[in-house]
Amino acid sequence: MGEKIKMAFIGVGDMGSHHAMGFDMIPGCEVQYICDPDERNVERTLKELKHSEPIICANYEEIVRNPDIDAVVISVPNHLHREVAVPFLEAGKHVFLEKPVAPNVQDCDAIVAAAERAGTILQIGLVYRYSNLYRRMAKEIQAGRLADVTMMWCKEFREPFPPVDWFYDASRSGGALVEKNCHHFDIFNWMIGAKPVRVFASGGQHVIRNGQSKLITNSYTHYEAKEIDHSSIVDHAWVMVDYDNGSKANLGLCMYLQPRNLMEEGLEFGLIGSNGAQMQAKKDKTIHIYGGEDYTKEHIDVDVRSDSIAGGHTGGQTQRKEFIASIRSGQQPVASAGVGREALLVALAAEKSIREERYVYLNELE
Repeated sequence: MGEKIKMAFIGVGDMGSHHAMGFDMIPGCEVQYICDPDERNVERTLKELKHSEPIICANYEEIVRNPDIDAVVISVPNHLHREVAVPFLEAGKHVFLEKPVAPNVQDCDAIVAAAERAGTILQIGLVYRYSNLYRRMAKEIQAGRLADVTMMWCKEFREPFPPVDWFYDASRSGGALVEKNCHHFDIFNWMIGAKPVRVFASGGQHVIRNGQSKLITNSYTHYEAKEIDHSSIVDHAWVMVDYDNGSKANLGLCMYLQPRNLMEEGLEFGLIGSNGAQMQAKKDKTIHIYGGEDYTKEHIDVDVRSDSIAGGHTGGQTQRKEFIASIRSGQQPVASAGVGREALLVALAAEKSIREERYVYLNELE
């Protein structure tokens, strides 16, 4: 590998275009190839690049074994993750793969096995692992502020997915809890620090109903509003996760807020410790710690700018920098394949629990 790490970007929709822009800003990186059959996606991405002049191709198979490529960033629909990632891994390329690892266990395990055989870096886009805010929460836990984390919750009340068909097709996305909430299940796993054992979930369709046309709008996508009339994913759910140390976590999902979550707390995570203390994270921006041994209330201001770019997702730029660092050092990333797999298992168990109306044990999915 030369001084520069030469990169290919497979898929430059909403996430892929941000990745291309972000890696283009990192010294020692070069956006060498962009591969996306949608010319509008390519044109929009090229306008954002300041330091690279990539070659454009429509088919990723043309460049799988290209010796000019050191690493690839894969941001394609979930059902294509295995199809695209495995050949690049087998060709010895380092891979940054958007979350979730895959929409099912079989594809996930095939991707993980290919990375292990190749001995290359495989980093999953679980961006919260790289957020200054959530890393500070983990630091407070490690310092003993909550003793043991015994309860957690997440309120993921949000607008619909972008108006793109595959998001609304569970066979391609894995379902709403897989596509969206693998992030939040990973935070549960991280902060609780124990093994998830079983999941119970209840969910369904309130507003975005299969067979009923609904105009879908989304504030962060570049895709235009569109009528969706076929949806096989839930638009709401409650999910309970039990851990082997007795801790419990609960996630509430709503996918039909209009125009988006305008509540003061926004996305909210909460934790309760065995010492009676509580900790909350709100809007990916602030941390509050309450109680414990006394009536203390502490507000912690966290740097929420340096880990991202242009108002992008918290941790977004840090995850890119650490991917490059992993390539150069050979050390496994924080958001490893194993971390991604465990978050996926919780999400898949939740989807299965809704379908079958019962507790689902994670070992059933192995």
